[in-house]
Amino acid sequence: MKKIIAFLLTTLILFSGCTAQSYALSDGRSAAIQGVLDDACHISGVPGMSVAILADDEVSYFSSGYADRKKGMPASENTLYELASVSKAFTGIGILLLEEQGRLSMTDSIQKYLPWFTLKYQGQHVDMQNLTLNNFLHHTSGLTNFRHTQNIPQGNTPDLLQKTVKMLADAELAFPPGEQYNYGTVNYDVLGLVIEIVSGQSYEDFMREQVFQPLGLHQTYVYKEDAQATGQLAQGYRSSFFMTTPYKAPDYAGNKPAGYIISCSKDMARWMGIQIGVVQDIPEIFHTVIEKSHQGDMSVPAVNEMYYAAGWSVNAGQTIIEHPGGNPNFSTKVTLLPDDHIAICLLTNGANTNTSLVLKIKDILDGNLAQSYEISGTQLLDIFLSCVTIVFCLLAVLLFVLGLRRRKTNERQPMTRQRIIVTVILLLVTITLCIICCALNWSTILVWQTYSILTALISSILLTASITWFVYTHRYNAPPQKYSRTPNN
Repeated sequence: MKKIIAFLLTTLILFSGCTAQSYALSDGRSAAIQGVLDDACHISGVPGMSVAILADDEVSYFSSGYADRKKGMPASENTLYELASVSKAFTGIGILLLEEQGRLSMTDSIQKYLPWFTLKYQGQHVDMQNLTLNNFLHHTSGLTNFRHTQNIPQGNTPDLLQKTVKMLADAELAFPPGEQYNYGTVNYDVLGLVIEIVSGQSYEDFMREQVFQPLGLHQTYVYKEDAQATGQLAQGYRSSFFMTTPYKAPDYAGNKPAGYIISCSKDMARWMGIQIGVVQDIPEIFHTVIEKSHQGDMSVPAVNEMYYAAGWSVNAGQTIIEHPGGNPNFSTKVTLLPDDHIAICLLTNGANTNTSLVLKIKDILDGNLAQSYEISGTQLLDIFLSCVTIVFCLLAVLLFVLGLRRRKTNERQPMTRQRIIVTVILLLVTITLCIICCALNWSTILVWQTYSILTALISSILLTASITWFVYTHRYNAPPQKYSRTPNN
């Protein structure tokens, strides 16, 4: 009887184990992933994409398109891409490593390391003693993307990180420190400078020697020159007016801790394995540091049910750990699902990518093979603004020609009061659009956004000017025709 019970229990355990979700990549799943990746390249116009998938402790790589279209260099797991804001997780590890080594505390005041650094809120200096490293780590400092990224200095000199942080001195904060979580990429530049001061090394050397090398990330770079020397660095692209062209974005070396680390999907697979505990051959200290880096700041309200940790967005249960990234000519995303033993990394060399493609890949892993790529908001905006530019320019030319023709062929009549009012209003609208066009920071907008934003605004000015002209020329009426009477017979 005992043998029968033991047999039944063993059988039950075996069958219950068989019901667990398996993510082994069958031929069908592999084909579906490759298909949706190929569709993404075709629809988005982004030349190249590389994906690393860690599922059930096995790594799979997929690539589509070109790392460099002109050279005919195909994208692969060794292709190097700018990680954009995915870089923040590396900087987060760097500063938490210093804490674990006892060289700083995340509760330290920022003024302990940057005594000259001051900030304001509503015109008054904030108490910098209460502004801690944690505030910058969790984006609760009051520095935000909306207010504080427009003037990041361009360049690639060794002093750019310090210049970038000094640019923020006396900046007006968006909210009192510690009040809320509001993403601001420059927060991690401040942390990068703290790393330099505490370690006595440049940010680049510290990350290479203290983070990348110990973790076995031998194809991850902080110097662009080193990445270029490998011959594997992808050319970045951007899209405007339905065309994708190579784009040499300005260097923002001072923003490197927040968005300019370079890596490939092969190294990112190892990085993801480290994050979810699959890769164990790393120094013991990093196990503690990684665990701390996933702890979101729950002292402030969540944004879309996500808290911010150390370079990661996490939900309350840490079952979703992720971060997207976007540079002027690269798009990236990493998603970790520790409970499912899944991690997915998407690297692309274009700004048009819809990074929710990662979710499509997860659906395929779950067995839902019929997935289709959805066009990104960035691409939709460019399509819309490009169409606006074309239509508005055509209308502007048409109205100008019609007004010119009316003026040449008709007689001038006195302006009515109603037409004067309409003409003045249209003229004011045109002048307002001109002022807006001149006031905007185009040096930043044209780096980070599609060119069609500028052309759409210019075409709007031309159209309102043409409408003004057309309404004004409406005072020219056809002269009355003269009829001659013939005598009756």
